[in-house]
Amino acid sequence: MFRNRTFVVLAIGLLFLLSATSCSNITSTKSLLSAIEKKYECNWFNNIRYMISVIRFDDDNSEKRSTCSAEYVRPSQHILKTDMINDDGYIYINDTIYAFAGGEMVSSRPDINDLVLVVMDLYGMSAKDAENRLNESGIVNTSDFCSYTDTADRKYYIVGIDDYNNNTMNMNQIWFDSRTLLPRMVQRTKIDGHIYAITFDNFIQVGGTGWIPQKITYSKDGKVKIIERIYDAVIPIYEKTNLSVENFCDNATINERQLSPNSNFSLNIMVEP
Repeated sequence: MFRNRTFVVLAIGLLFLLSATSCSNITSTKSLLSAIEKKYECNWFNNIRYMISVIRFDDDNSEKRSTCSAEYVRPSQHILKTDMINDDGYIYINDTIYAFAGGEMVSSRPDINDLVLVVMDLYGMSAKDAENRLNESGIVNTSDFCSYTDTADRKYYIVGIDDYNNNTMNMNQIWFDSRTLLPRMVQRTKIDGHIYAITFDNFIQVGGTGWIPQKITYSKDGKVKIIERIYDAVIPIYEKTNLSVENFCDNATINERQLSPNSNFSLNIMVEP
């Protein structure tokens, strides 16, 4: 019995040591992305559709509520329909946003969708490709890296700064949860001089092939401007390989309730710890 107890104690100690060693090995952006690749094995959805309930806060704190449909196709393609009847909305393709009204394109400009880049694109890539993608985006300096533990004793890895202090807290940065290695926040200063932050909360696994946040909060200069809640996520039976500006009206149609055998529809299968 004494030997069994000794074995159990040693086993627990070994697990603790391995866990601590794994965490201590993450000391750079490169090692973080390698850990993400090892943990999730690039097993991430290539095509997903979902609904979004949106609350917008005006400067006078009044609220405007709406519902949107969205669809993502790997890599770097995302469509958001703000009016599903009249085909108003936006489509992101390779860091360019195209705006539509009545099914017709009315404008386009370069723009990086942080949700697409950080939550969707990176987790289906190898560590090397993910690092290249971040460098190409230019939203953070991947050579700068640090960790930070908040007052609730929750640890984060931060890409884009080399130390979290008063001088760096407003710089461009991406936060990752140290336990799940899922993204928590993207912050960057845009060309208008304002600081924009997006936080991701309540991740849930969809179809056994990836995780998405159920709540997304958009802030401008520290003030909450938009809160989005994702629901009714669907992984289609027949995955798309591309979205196109020409076929804007045919995309992000969530009314077909066909699910693949591994898809979940109610978002109640697996919630992050």
